[in-house]
Amino acid sequence: MADSKSDPNKVWPTGLTEAESEELHRHLIQGTQIFGFIAALAHLFAYIYSPWLK
Repeated sequence: MADSKSDPNKVWPTGLTEAESEELHRHLIQGTQIFGFIAALAHLFAYIYSPWLK
């Protein structure tokens, strides 16, 4: 296994290339947005179907 510090395409300390790290970041942001949408929808349904904050 080659040392990741010797490879100029890898970013220390993760060992990912910039393209790989950007792809991972894009998936992380997309997952967070999906989670946020589902959480907002769940809160909306909880508000509609219960006497929450009324």
